[in-house]
Amino acid sequence: MTTSDSTSDTHSQPEVGSKDSSAGDPSRPDLIAEARVTGRNPLPVRAMQIETSSICNFRCNSCVLSLPDYDRPAKHMTPADFTRVLDAFPTVEKIEMQGIGEVFLNPDVFELIRIATDRGIQVQTFSNASVIDREMAHKIVESGIAIINFSMDGADEETFRKLRKGGTLERYKRCLNNLVQAKQALGSETPRLGMMCVLAKNNMHQVPKMVAIAEELGVQSIMFTKLNLMAGDKLLPLALDEEDTRFLSTMPAYRGRVEIITAVTPWTLEQRSTCYWPQSMTYVTVEGDVTPCCNYLDSRVMKMGNVYEKSGEEIWNDTPYREFRKQLLAGDLPTMCQNC
Repeated sequence: MTTSDSTSDTHSQPEVGSKDSSAGDPSRPDLIAEARVTGRNPLPVRAMQIETSSICNFRCNSCVLSLPDYDRPAKHMTPADFTRVLDAFPTVEKIEMQGIGEVFLNPDVFELIRIATDRGIQVQTFSNASVIDREMAHKIVESGIAIINFSMDGADEETFRKLRKGGTLERYKRCLNNLVQAKQALGSETPRLGMMCVLAKNNMHQVPKMVAIAEELGVQSIMFTKLNLMAGDKLLPLALDEEDTRFLSTMPAYRGRVEIITAVTPWTLEQRSTCYWPQSMTYVTVEGDVTPCCNYLDSRVMKMGNVYEKSGEEIWNDTPYREFRKQLLAGDLPTMCQNC
């Protein structure tokens, strides 16, 4: 099932984070040269990920919420706070509602989408496809959200339940089918529906079956990616090694209608050093903290500022961001960035 390997990864959908997107031009040598010296970036923020909830009904093996001692506040972002986030970054054209929580558990999710789309902002999101009944499916289609990618890490019940604790493959299929039917009933081409599969040692041999499920459900795309980070040392067996990636590269080519995106090859040092995130994107937690990207989903690891205390423009070229850019461009990568 091989295709050309994407430079995108689990922390960014290509539609938001691609180096070919409207999020900015990180390849401009004049900007790189300036950032090496000053750390400043004159380009405005064009895209960002916003954690609209830190509450989830799953406890997936690769997620920090599966750790018993994880102590970040569990809360939903309110419409008022969501508005403040958008006000802080008025140049943003695309947002992705993404964090450690399940987006559709937030009771105000459709109000948040409306607030963004009323400003002409394209909205995308990820979901675990667990709470989308027929009524919600119609609301999603009518909301104007552009893209939804649904996480699916197993092609059979045993594997799915093991990796996505709290969910079932049967319920996953039912929720996606509700959305497909709602799109058909309303005659809508949006949202574009995709599947996201994080490959691990106990599911990578199921790639052909996962593609078959994508075809069965009628989604437009499926992305195969790898884990960037582990929630704990006990989860290391989930990570792919070189032997695993070689096996994946030998799989036969796929010729079906579903778009397949692969993102299992680690970035080079050059790609990490010139990462598009600190040049054109940012991440905002449910507490309003700004971090370099969603690998830094816990702002206690690295925090650039808070949108309830400073404007986005101030944060974007304040000392923490400038020092981070200079560190990256010097090749002195923080641990989080070394695994990207």
